[in-house]
Amino acid sequence: MQLPAVLLLGRTNVGKSSLFNRLTGGRFAIADDMPHTTRDLHRHDVQWASARFTLLDSGGFDIDNPDELHTDVLRHVDRALKEAAAVVLVAEYPVGLRQEEKRYLKMLLAQKKPVIIAVNKVDTPDTRRDDSAMRAYQFSGVQTVAVSAKNGGGSGDLLDAIAKTVGSRMKETAGPKRTRVVLIGRTNVGKSALTNAILRDEVRVVSSQPHTTRDAEHFDCTYHETQLTIVDTAGVRAHGKTGSRVEALSLRHTMDALDQADVAVLVYSIPDGFGVVEKTLAGKVDEMGRGLIIVGNKWDLVPEKSPTSILKAEKYMRRTLPYVAWAPFIVTAAPEKLHVHRILQTAIAITAERERVIPQPELDTLRRSALRMAPGQKRQAKVISHLEQTGVLPPTFTMRTSRRQALHSTYSKVVEKALRTKFSFTGTPIRVRVEQPFAKSL
Repeated sequence: MQLPAVLLLGRTNVGKSSLFNRLTGGRFAIADDMPHTTRDLHRHDVQWASARFTLLDSGGFDIDNPDELHTDVLRHVDRALKEAAAVVLVAEYPVGLRQEEKRYLKMLLAQKKPVIIAVNKVDTPDTRRDDSAMRAYQFSGVQTVAVSAKNGGGSGDLLDAIAKTVGSRMKETAGPKRTRVVLIGRTNVGKSALTNAILRDEVRVVSSQPHTTRDAEHFDCTYHETQLTIVDTAGVRAHGKTGSRVEALSLRHTMDALDQADVAVLVYSIPDGFGVVEKTLAGKVDEMGRGLIIVGNKWDLVPEKSPTSILKAEKYMRRTLPYVAWAPFIVTAAPEKLHVHRILQTAIAITAERERVIPQPELDTLRRSALRMAPGQKRQAKVISHLEQTGVLPPTFTMRTSRRQALHSTYSKVVEKALRTKFSFTGTPIRVRVEQPFAKSL
């Protein structure tokens, strides 16, 4: 059951993201003094008393600003307004209601949209209780609540007002597990454009301006009856090139999103090739045991294509990132939506591979055949006494030996190669561990 949406709306830098974090009890939105830190919608479900609703944080509006990026932000605000069951207009103390805010209030009231005015940055209890201080924020009988995102003052009163306005008593219903697909990569490789192409909707602000995306944002969708959550993250810069505190916070959000991912989609620009960022992120995905798809974007910008161009691009990828050679490779062109459906198809297939369990008799057969390929030991069939699967997500296998001499790492590599040859495990790392309790040293 869909919860009613409540939109936080306001000018730039009035503290919407700080208030969003305060009301949701987390740090889901990046808050900073830089104008337009928030550029895309953030959403988080809130339970207050017996009421439940989805809180939306939007980019700040500035009607008189002609900037192209700001125009895109305004378009997203308008989309959110259509979705919202109620609006919290966030104003800033002590400046009073600005002309832009009054224009939005008149528009909302004309649409018969329930509105609450939240006056932020009222940091002292005495001021919040002072009716004369709030007089400058009264507008046509709209309820006004004084709050402080900084110290939490008045946040309970605001939540009470929201709960009363939306009147939600809907209970959360458990749904099927969603596959979480996270897009990662360098700045300006087209992750947000790909997100829009995948979802067939303009859900993300896209601009040639570097670091347009600053937050990891989540979008639910269904593909062939499989429920997925697509997470678009901020671009990552090379070490030492993080230009601001906002970018540092964006990087932290990106790594948090990767930590919660089922499948990572590493996006790079084919014309630009791979750099240290792609190599580092690929290694991080492998280390964290997540599924991985390598996507070469901006295929439309590649000149003089030939029937073998894609094959050459894939060979270049596997040569450059040999430690994730198990990852599928897809070329895309976001403006043309070229091959974007393959990303979802492949992510679903990888999720199944990550949960795959191999029957023990097949592992016994594989163990005997694999050891024939292992170098340097006589009676190799007795070197490893047992091989079994001991985990999933990612698939994990344990070899056991009673030898006193430590087993050479070659054996683990041979068994991993045999597992991939026999069972594929496309798109997921696999772990091969060794149990040798009687070993002394190599």
